Amino acid sequence: MYVLVSSAYPLTSPKGNTITAKRIVQLLNDAGHLAEAIHTDMPPQADAMIALHATKTLITSQRFKVCSPQGKLIIYLTGTDLYKDLPDNKPEFFEALELADYLVVSQKASLASVPSKYRPKARFVPASVLLPPEHPCPPPPENSVLLAAHLRPVKNPFLINKALTLLPQLQLHAFTLGAALDPQMAEQANHWQTIDRRFQWLNTLPYPETLSWMRQVDFTINTSHSEGGSNAVAESIALGTPVLASRIEGNLGLLEDNYLGYFEPDSPQSLADLLALALSDPDLQAQLHTQTQNLQHKFLPEKEIQGWITLFKH
Repeated sequence: MYVLVSSAYPLTSPKGNTITAKRIVQLLNDAGHLAEAIHTDMPPQADAMIALHATKTLITSQRFKVCSPQGKLIIYLTGTDLYKDLPDNKPEFFEALELADYLVVSQKASLASVPSKYRPKARFVPASVLLPPEHPCPPPPENSVLLAAHLRPVKNPFLINKALTLLPQLQLHAFTLGAALDPQMAEQANHWQTIDRRFQWLNTLPYPETLSWMRQVDFTINTSHSEGGSNAVAESIALGTPVLASRIEGNLGLLEDNYLGYFEPDSPQSLADLLALALSDPDLQAQLHTQTQNLQHKFLPEKEIQGWITLFKH
């Protein structure tokens, strides 16, 4: 079976959609299919196409249905699709849903966000983690936390800095690892470095080095306003590092309701309280490590491969 995986962003991009596209291609090739990642409005003929981001890949999806009328179009719904384009009633979003043979979400909680008219098309395929060899890097200092996310508003990247202002006596090292996607974000990151020596913006590092950082810090952090299913959260769990995460639908779907590492979205005080407790309470640390280990099975590649194969058979 020849399967295209269409990314909304160039295949050289470090964005999550491109990382997801490349992961799906590798999984399908490993399972015996012929799969190829594309970033083009003119897809070749294929048996199926998985389009990441309903709105931004609409033209590609439309042309796929013309050049491959018997091919299956599978729209992989992203966080932007569900939590921005759907509430904004973007016509392109609904055009894509009409075209699709199937709609896929990466965690079960998102099924409820699919409009009821299209829910019969919706399927859950669990996202997995494929960890490449890590690039060793010096261990970070004790009491270190890491936000691994590009600097853009939906990621709410400076909530950690606002929380730190509420914890002037707390001894910790907070790192943010990700590219600033506009000059204003870079300016803000540099500003926070200037006023609080506990914070450091690492900008972009190669993926293997990023994983090495994530494995070695005490906690990773996810501060997003909305998220379809964060690669960074899944990677952190696979690496064995507990996540301190905003209590949003995407994180609840990945980490489950009883996870102890939640703080309230957009609340510097809630994050500050959790940080102070997590870095000082050995019992909570032990519980979070146990919960992390118990979640690792959710991100095994075999589960995602089976999800895609089941979808292709229908």
